[in-house]
Amino acid sequence: MVWLKSPTVEGNEFSWLTEEGSLTERLQKEFNDVKVDVVYEGAALEKTTDYIREVLIKSHGEPMIFARTQLKVSHLGDAWICLKTLGQQSLANILFKDSDISRLSLLYRICEPGDILYTYIKSLGYVDKEILWVRQAEWERHGKSILLTEVFLPNLFNQL
Repeated sequence: MVWLKSPTVEGNEFSWLTEEGSLTERLQKEFNDVKVDVVYEGAALEKTTDYIREVLIKSHGEPMIFARTQLKVSHLGDAWICLKTLGQQSLANILFKDSDISRLSLLYRICEPGDILYTYIKSLGYVDKEILWVRQAEWERHGKSILLTEVFLPNLFNQL
């Protein structure tokens, strides 16, 4: 798995992958309909000291983006307590509205068969392409960080 500083695509795909603002807000502007469905929220199965929140961001019932937020369980008690009350709301409601939060990094990679993430998303039934684009951002609040991994599902680019 090789992380890139910039995706090697052009046009609409590049524009979506490098979106500086909220993907949820952009989906709302483009498709006039957005819903966040929580897939899983709780202890990470592979690392029980971590907490994860996985969601599907949908438009008109079609999954467009799979997003996973991961952080240390100990960070839920202070800097990121707000994650526990998000429910069906987008993480963007916190990330882009709290001046104490900053993005530390943003990287991109291709996800394909054989990749653990690809296999997991395929098990959810949302993959019909051989290659998916992934971006991962590290966000920080009060010295505590979270990782946000976003997978751009085929439905998004098929709708453009």
